Amino acid sequence: MNAPIDLILKFTADLAAEKPPSEDALWDFLVRRGAGLLGCHAASFFEADEARKLLTFRKSIGPVGGDLVGVAFSYQGVAGACAEAREPVLINDAETSPMFTKKVDNGTGFKTRNVIAVPAVANGELLGVVEFINAMAGSFTGEDLKAAALISAVAARDVYIKRQETTIKQLNLKGESTINNLSGGFIGSDMEGKVIFFNPKASEIFEVGQEFLGRPVVELFQLCPDIVSAIGDVLKQGKTVRRQEFSCLVNGKKKVIGYSSINIKGVDGKIIGAGLIFQDITNL
Repeated sequence: MNAPIDLILKFTADLAAEKPPSEDALWDFLVRRGAGLLGCHAASFFEADEARKLLTFRKSIGPVGGDLVGVAFSYQGVAGACAEAREPVLINDAETSPMFTKKVDNGTGFKTRNVIAVPAVANGELLGVVEFINAMAGSFTGEDLKAAALISAVAARDVYIKRQETTIKQLNLKGESTINNLSGGFIGSDMEGKVIFFNPKASEIFEVGQEFLGRPVVELFQLCPDIVSAIGDVLKQGKTVRRQEFSCLVNGKKKVIGYSSINIKGVDGKIIGAGLIFQDITNL
């Protein structure tokens, strides 16, 4: 096969051309295109539940692929070992490998000869495990393993981004009205350091419009350096504070700002960003 770098370039080019519109479509693209590029007869994606140590077939192509979707099982076999260790696995003789379990083969009549399993990890979170099964060349190589890990990492990154975008959209829909009607200012950033909230009271306090929305948090330095520091502490260290103060110049006028910092959580309870709630306390 081609070198891993050539394969990853081909994969990313095809990914950009196809533009999978959803998380489900991204996993489908990974197993489908990945199997083609690696030259194997079957491929599967298992969604991981690390808390319960469960893997669930979400995408599976090959002779019996359609029969497996939706089936869940505890960590076991090659996929389970990969999920547990978060390390790629390459087995070229499944028949004699103690890591391989024959349960799926026995239940479907499919014969697994060799398999690659790689973890799909993004932002430190195990999203799942990808398996590529039965190399058309007769066996997989170390280069195949590297390539499988690379394309799975690319797909996992894109899935993670889509999840973040979806969560932020849901949060925006639910929280925009509340945030805009706060009596105090509110500035919020996503985990990538992009400003996603800048409510009307924030505009009033700092005497600006909405030009910082969608911009990197570091650009707020020109508005007030302490804003960048406070949001940065939450994003980088998870450090939140209550009832703190800083001073800054706003159009030549010194203002004293009282603030608290928070983690912004999505509808699923996961942290998706950082926020600053503040008041102009200059005259208090």
